[in-house]
Amino acid sequence: MAEQRRGAPATGEVVLAFPTRTNPVRHVRSTLLMATMASLKSEGHFEAYSKAIAPAHRDALLNAVAGTWIPLDPAMAHYLACDALDLSADVEAKLGGATFERVRGTLLGTMLQMTKGVGVTPWTLLAQLQRFWDRAYDGAGIQILRLGPKDAHVDIVQCPFADTHYHRNALRGLSRAVLRLFCREAYVQERKAHRAPGTCAFRAQWV
Repeated sequence: MAEQRRGAPATGEVVLAFPTRTNPVRHVRSTLLMATMASLKSEGHFEAYSKAIAPAHRDALLNAVAGTWIPLDPAMAHYLACDALDLSADVEAKLGGATFERVRGTLLGTMLQMTKGVGVTPWTLLAQLQRFWDRAYDGAGIQILRLGPKDAHVDIVQCPFADTHYHRNALRGLSRAVLRLFCREAYVQERKAHRAPGTCAFRAQWV
């Protein structure tokens, strides 16, 4: 069950409820990790990243094939290596946005078609966010609350990678890039208070 929750939950209209049953993340799509590596390489961080990967998982990550599932342990080694780069939160968010640009046509093809529809708004995407998440991650649950007309609260549970600052910041940048497909500008901030292990929360606003 989705029992990992934050100590001071937000309140609002439920746009997307947690799944009835939520499992911890067990696999990650190689396409996502490879896109992250490509973004790191384009910014000159790949050599340091490669050296920071735990030796037991280096081959699995550096020789990954697109379109496969990477198990939890090497995927965690990927995010820990990203953490070890000690990049700023802003740089990590920028890399998350760059990663989205690399995967938008493969993992998010249906969503891109949605952007062409009349009357489509960020709420259209947010209501389907679990479905899009499941294309990249095998496990974890998402809840979306409406705080205002253009103001949402996002909770993610059962995600071990949320314990790395790189994953949280990159997800913030990726989420902003996705939302900007549906609006003029978007802002995504992490809600850090009372964060429990394996969870993260964000506030998303747009104009």
